[in-house]
Amino acid sequence: RRSRAGALRSRLQTRVAGWRGHWPVGLVLAAFAAAAVVVPTLAPVATTDDWGYARSAQILVQEQRLVVFPVVAATAVFQVVWGALFGWLFGPLLGGFRLSTVVMVVLGAVALYGLCRELGIDRQRSALGTAAYLFNPLLFVLAFTFMTDPHFVSLLLIAAWGYARGLRPDAAAPWWVIAGSGAAGLALLTRQQGVLIPLAVVVYLLVARRLRFDLRGVRLFLQVVALPLAIFAGYALWLRFGNDVPDVQSAFLRELVDEGWAGTWWLIERLTVVEIVYLGFFTLPIVVAALVAGRNWRDRIPERGWPLFLVWTAVLTVGVTGLWVRGMRMPYIGQFLGAGGPGPPDVLGSRPRLLTADMRGVITIVCVIASLALAVIAARAIGARASPERATAGLVLSIALWQVIGIFPPSYHYIGWTAGSLDRYLLPLIPLAICLTLWALRDRPLFAPAGWIVVALFAIFAIAGTRDYLVYMKGVWGMAYEAVAAGVPLDQLDAGAAWDGYFLYEYSLANLDRGRTRGGPWWVYFYGRATDSTYVISSTRQRGLFPVWKREYSTWLNPEPTFLYLQRRPFRPWPPTGTGTILDTVPERPAAPGLDGSE
Repeated sequence: RRSRAGALRSRLQTRVAGWRGHWPVGLVLAAFAAAAVVVPTLAPVATTDDWGYARSAQILVQEQRLVVFPVVAATAVFQVVWGALFGWLFGPLLGGFRLSTVVMVVLGAVALYGLCRELGIDRQRSALGTAAYLFNPLLFVLAFTFMTDPHFVSLLLIAAWGYARGLRPDAAAPWWVIAGSGAAGLALLTRQQGVLIPLAVVVYLLVARRLRFDLRGVRLFLQVVALPLAIFAGYALWLRFGNDVPDVQSAFLRELVDEGWAGTWWLIERLTVVEIVYLGFFTLPIVVAALVAGRNWRDRIPERGWPLFLVWTAVLTVGVTGLWVRGMRMPYIGQFLGAGGPGPPDVLGSRPRLLTADMRGVITIVCVIASLALAVIAARAIGARASPERATAGLVLSIALWQVIGIFPPSYHYIGWTAGSLDRYLLPLIPLAICLTLWALRDRPLFAPAGWIVVALFAIFAIAGTRDYLVYMKGVWGMAYEAVAAGVPLDQLDAGAAWDGYFLYEYSLANLDRGRTRGGPWWVYFYGRATDSTYVISSTRQRGLFPVWKREYSTWLNPEPTFLYLQRRPFRPWPPTGTGTILDTVPERPAAPGLDGSE
């Protein structure tokens, strides 16, 4: 017994010693947790589209019924169930659903760290890569929503880690492959692009000549794809007999067919340039650390790497020049990260601009320089010697390339628009680009302090900007609750996409075929058809409307005072008289500090 106890104690000590070696990533995760305290994570508000997922999770908790609304484009099933778990634990509150995203992002960050380790990247650099991912402003602001994108990326990373660990040429582990395929199936239940994960793995195995037409090959193929296929079949049956295909999902397919090759080529021209520039932004901390180290640029590009470098440079130079001439600067496709800072602009009047044209020009130049440096790094990596780590890098590259393809289907809706897509569609590229960049630089010097400085700058901007956005939304919702309490009928109030969707969509779906607002923003026709927008909450004075209230809200990034306005149409009384059609559906105002945006 003593010998067994001693052996157990020895194993525990070994495990603890091993965990202590991962202290750098532990500090990164602790910093992210601390940031979640600074940001009003539990704010009782929805943001842009995530009201639809939140309502589905609430219905699942309260009515034990799984439903995905017709306006929801993503599969969203796993996210709704995951959010409902938090709803059962903490109550079906909007802040609790946001917390579920934060937890999922942390799980994805752990998987990213594990994936970096599978690529042969040391612990310190893997921690730097994890920090560059977590504190990238685009990922960070999405982590504090209930959108599908951060959930999908986390499941993508878990799947990639499982596949990478299980498919190592020198140490195959079938159960890791099965775990990765299970995560890929859950990713499919979050966004349709999840189907591309096992497809990318199969393509990699075929190119690497590791998938053969024999019994062993069939077994490996089933390990990779069986669970995702079974999950997809179950989802298809549920759509057929339990929910029906959401209208927006059908519309995406129709748009793809209607646009044809002309629309596809337009997207390829636009998004190729945009993605290359954004790659410079996503990998900026790593690239800066490599640039400051200096010695990385003495070696020549191998002959096989020159075609990649030349094509990358040509596309970048010509594409950015064309966009610059048309007045376009980074962020090119800002939705969650635009000129107003972190957060989408889906309240009338949007938010004050944080980034001037000159600032956006500087950001564009920095991202272009980083992208050019990344082209050199990628071109040199083509000549890497064969190794298990290079094989894993090939797997990650295959997954990344297929996710690039996955950006296109939802982007067909934006053909002809100035942007051409949305920044959140690029989210899967952030961690995969960081992984591959660190692998390409694994044997080269990095001046880590420079990389950590960039991460710190990212973190300051991301934390302050995300905090400002949620405080802004709390101000909007607080003013809306106050207006309703003062007698404004719910079907006469427009308080932005999230408010209108959360409170008006289900009634509108059941009772109205068209919107009641003339000349309003997109959401009053898509989400809130019930409102006639007699009373409007906005961040700017609107022409033709009369002010009722003006309230200041707190910001950290904007040095100028910022205000919200409740405004009314001409010849409408204040205080309001009469009642609306669905006033009795408004819940009581949540007892949350700072709901008026005064934090």
